[in-house]
Amino acid sequence: MPSIVWGRHPQEAYENPYEHEAQEQFLREAKALLEDLNLRLDYYTLHYHQDDRSLGKATWMLSLDLVDALLESAELLKEKRHRLAARLFRDVVETIDLLAVLHSGVPRAASTLEQWYKNVTIPHRESRAHLREVEGELAAKQRKAFYEELSKFTHRTYRALLDSYSLGRDDLLVHDSHSMRILVLPQAIASYLAVLADLIIQATRTLAETSAIPPEGLAAAWENSLEVHTVPRRFMMR
Repeated sequence: MPSIVWGRHPQEAYENPYEHEAQEQFLREAKALLEDLNLRLDYYTLHYHQDDRSLGKATWMLSLDLVDALLESAELLKEKRHRLAARLFRDVVETIDLLAVLHSGVPRAASTLEQWYKNVTIPHRESRAHLREVEGELAAKQRKAFYEELSKFTHRTYRALLDSYSLGRDDLLVHDSHSMRILVLPQAIASYLAVLADLIIQATRTLAETSAIPPEGLAAAWENSLEVHTVPRRFMMR
C-alpha cells in the first residue's frame, strides 16, 4: 500500500505536518516511480532526428522535461529546499497542459505544435482555452485558479515568502536560514509534498493519455514503486 501522502489534501497536510515517516515513504516511492519513468522515456534516445518536427518528438522532449522537473522537486523537498521546489510546480502544470493541447486533435493542436517548434512561447491561456472547449467554463476556471496559486510562488508574493518564516519573540519574523540553522517549517514541507503527489498523479495520467509511455509500462512503474506496507499515521487528524 502506498504512503498516505498520495491523495492527501495540502491543507490537511499543513494542519497535520508531523507525519515524517509517511512523508519519507512518499519520497522513496516518488523517486522510484519517477526514475522508472525516466528510464522508460530513455528508450527513445537516438530515435528522433534534430530536424524532426513531429508530435512524437515534441511529446518525448516535453515528457522528459516533465518527469525531470518532478524528480528535481522531490529531491529539493527531501533537502527541505521548498522555495525552489515550489517554483517548479508551475512549470509542471504548464507542461502537462501543453501536452494536452498538442494531443487534442483539433486545429489548435497543429498550429500550437508549429509555433512550439519555432521557439514561440505558448502562454497558459492557450491551454485553458482548449480546456474550456472540451470540458467547459468551470473546468477552465478551476485550472486557472490552480495555476494562479502556483504562480504566486514564482512571483514571490507575500504569502509565498511567508512559508519561509517562523515567529520568534514577540511574534517577530525569523527566516528559516537564520544563523545557518535549519528552521524550515514542517507545515511548508508537508503541504508542498501533498501538492507534489497530486502533480505526479496528473503527470502520469498525461503520459498515459499522450502515449508517451505504454499503459502497461505505466502500470508496471506504479506497481514496482509503491511499497507493500503503508506507514501508519502517528497522529490523529485534527
